[in-house]
Amino acid sequence: MEKRRFIKKLERNIGIQKIKSQIKAINMTLGFFIVAAAFAIYMNHSGMLLSYGIIVAGVAMIALALFLSYRIKLQVKLDNIKMDYRNYIVKPFAESYFIAGDFSKNGGLTEREIIATNMFSDTRSYKYATCNELKGTHKDVSFISTDVDEDCEENDIHVHGRFLEIRKKTPNVNPIVFTSATAPILECQNQRVHLINSHNDVINRMFRVYAFDEEEANSFLTENMIYKLRQIVGLQLGKIIRMSFYSDKIYIYFTTDSHSFEEVLTKKHDVGEELFKIEEKFNVIGKIIDIL
Repeated sequence: MEKRRFIKKLERNIGIQKIKSQIKAINMTLGFFIVAAAFAIYMNHSGMLLSYGIIVAGVAMIALALFLSYRIKLQVKLDNIKMDYRNYIVKPFAESYFIAGDFSKNGGLTEREIIATNMFSDTRSYKYATCNELKGTHKDVSFISTDVDEDCEENDIHVHGRFLEIRKKTPNVNPIVFTSATAPILECQNQRVHLINSHNDVINRMFRVYAFDEEEANSFLTENMIYKLRQIVGLQLGKIIRMSFYSDKIYIYFTTDSHSFEEVLTKKHDVGEELFKIEEKFNVIGKIIDIL
């Protein structure tokens, strides 16, 4: 019931449903006047109530023309509607779905913050841009989610991805980074971040492991942590997955085909269906937090 009220509220704010309802009402009215005009013509043709038939036919035709003109204007207005999908659909839903939820289509991390996670190459040829920042709290765990565009002109690499920062304490002191086997080798200027050989064969098959200290990284890979990493992989988030564990934060990045929310709101969108699609993307965040 609560969700239905929320959908109706969104539809009122958007205005598309109001125009559709007006067009539907006009269509019914047009039908009435068409029947009235036809009946009046019939009366006129049969000789019954000739004067009344002429009057009714005239009034019906004038009303028909006026309503038809207004119907055409409404249809043109509906066809030309192009509204901000993220402001009218995603933002209000994020605010109601998560505790302290917020969404900004232009927000996101800076390049410096992205590189500081040690999950991305920091050579000059790589450039990063962010958008669609989503903030909130899931089961008392706060998070930030954002879209990341990774570009490297030197290697002609252009990748869309989704980045998630989770504020949750981890037992390690130094950063420990996992990248899936399909991910490019990290090119970090920080020489302390280096590729290590994990003592666990399962991890070696799934990830490359980067760390400052090999002993610390291996001690971090408890059976419980390995189980969690396997669950994350099981979510099939994207072709490339990167994870970084450091102090009181966990970072996760996975590739996507496009930005999370980039549609333009038009008459073809049904609010209920769109909320279902967005909810599926929101649920990914909850699943990751629940695992970790």
